[in-house]
Amino acid sequence: MKAGLILFVAGLTATAANAGEAENAALIAAIKAAGCVVSDGNRDAVARAAGLNDQQVYDAVAALYDAGLVRLEADGSMRLTTGTCR
Repeated sequence: MKAGLILFVAGLTATAANAGEAENAALIAAIKAAGCVVSDGNRDAVARAAGLNDQQVYDAVAALYDAGLVRLEADGSMRLTTGTCR
């Protein structure tokens, strides 16, 4: 019984990790489509294009920032710094 519960929890953790990767990829694609920059003027459109809710956007931005894939600009915008975006 205990081993089954451990495997179940491990499976939930793996599923959550995969969902995070999918959300990150969706946000990256939406930011690229928006010209590699998210600003006050386009942030809602970027979130809609990614198909993410507010919490998912927050989590994905935090993950991308931690991974060094986005940077904050002096004007308050956020720039994607991966692939064709620099």
